[in-house]
Amino acid sequence: MSSGSPKRDPKKTNGRECGCHDPAKLAMVSDYLKRTVSERPYAFILESLNERLELDKVDKKLASVGVIPVPPGFDLRKFADEKSVAFVPYCCKPFDCPSNAENGRKSNRCQAIESQCEHMLCSIGRFIAVAKKLGIKEFHVIESDTGLFKWLAQKKSEGYEHTIGVACEFAVSYALEVIHGQLGFDGIVVTINGDKCKNKDEYAESDETDRDRLTFIDEWTIITLEDLANQVAQENGKDNHREPANHKT
Repeated sequence: MSSGSPKRDPKKTNGRECGCHDPAKLAMVSDYLKRTVSERPYAFILESLNERLELDKVDKKLASVGVIPVPPGFDLRKFADEKSVAFVPYCCKPFDCPSNAENGRKSNRCQAIESQCEHMLCSIGRFIAVAKKLGIKEFHVIESDTGLFKWLAQKKSEGYEHTIGVACEFAVSYALEVIHGQLGFDGIVVTINGDKCKNKDEYAESDETDRDRLTFIDEWTIITLEDLANQVAQENGKDNHREPANHKT
């Protein structure tokens, strides 16, 4: 993702020739990257992530609240114009989520996806609402890396091109290579706050079972996303009402 990254031939990385849509191979890449990342101090992970996300090219206001375009020049209007997906980790679910009793907290079930959640303090619900404003109709709550990569691989084979994904820095530091590098999704990275995983052991535990970690999408991040969604809606409205260039009065 950094300027020094090797260039990929698009003809060899569309998911068929390179086998990038094979969830098993994606999981192998993910496991290797996790092992590599986990051997480094958390501070190094953040420094490396800063470079890979090319934060020096991202609007400082966006980066300051954890809304990061990938690549830096990504146009948010693509979410509505082309097939797009969104995902968020289960650890953002409140402990009193209404669906926990039936499905468990570590589940990809979420009432907010069906616009049926009334939990006032759930950042997932607010995130999904604003993602829908951006034009996204397909959502996934991450219960495991394997489940996410399998879902994304399927969506890629169905023609989906863009994503707005929510994750902690540890997950983003290796998942970008799978989601952006291997599968070819671009879009927006949204980083979370709260009781995040900061090393391989913590992440492995959270990936296997619910370890009662509670994370959330910050209020200012949600507000920024809402502002961006409103801006895109206004721009689309102007485009829809623009008269043809050859119109005569």
